[in-house]
Amino acid sequence: MRRDKGFTLVEMMVVIAIMAIVSAIAVPNFYSYAAGMKLRSASRDLYSTLQSTRMKAVRQNTRWAVQFDAPTPTNYRVIDCGIDNICGNGDDSLKIPTSISQQYAGVSMSQNFAGNRVEFNSEGTCNLGTVALTNASGGASSVEVTVSGRVRVHP
Repeated sequence: MRRDKGFTLVEMMVVIAIMAIVSAIAVPNFYSYAAGMKLRSASRDLYSTLQSTRMKAVRQNTRWAVQFDAPTPTNYRVIDCGIDNICGNGDDSLKIPTSISQQYAGVSMSQNFAGNRVEFNSEGTCNLGTVALTNASGGASSVEVTVSGRVRVHP
């Protein structure tokens, strides 16, 4: 008596068809999930940058800033305002340039800070403002900075 082991061609075709259907359903959801993850990552990255800039200002007892108008609206940079504690007068030193559009494709940014920058002083306080981040699939997140220097992410 001979027993054949393995799968028949029909069984294999049924399994492949089921896998194709499941993949067709899962792929669009994956792209939506990836776009949301990029948006959340960009928000958290900006949050981290703002928090670390605030900590540097307090630790070094000087003024630090995050400038948002460098050269496109999706870029920002961290600036040490120099010995005189005045941002934008020539003795500033650029520390960390960041491009949201290069690191997180599909994410755009807008902000409403006075002078297109948030300046943290030695007490950790700063000017009030919000950065709004959006992605191509309609997702939105915002990073709020209060006068007391508190930084919060809103989904």
